[in-house]
Amino acid sequence: MSIVNVMEVFVEQKMEEILPTVECCNCDKCLDDIRAMALNKLPPRYVSTDKGKLFSKLNSLQEQQNGVDINVAVLSAVEFVSEHPRHSDEDKKDAVKEEEKEEFEKSKQKGKSSK
Repeated sequence: MSIVNVMEVFVEQKMEEILPTVECCNCDKCLDDIRAMALNKLPPRYVSTDKGKLFSKLNSLQEQQNGVDINVAVLSAVEFVSEHPRHSDEDKKDAVKEEEKEEFEKSKQKGKSSK
């Protein structure tokens, strides 16, 4: 295993949890900006082994505080990027097309499962 900043994993998980509940652009550029801004507000947590990764996740007292910090960092980044997007109109159109495609695929799957 190579060296990993587990804070990146925590931020990614928190983004997956938060982004569906807020209204913001989800083009790649905006998502990258949110990710980068949130990570810059948090301390890195580097590990070099699977055991270290597991220990880092299980350290409950610190994880609870990190959970609050991660929420604040991600929500703050979402708010900032939503107010100051750096994407082009083309980036946003691509993100909307991707969302529509995903929704269409989901509706097709629901249709198949109900038959």
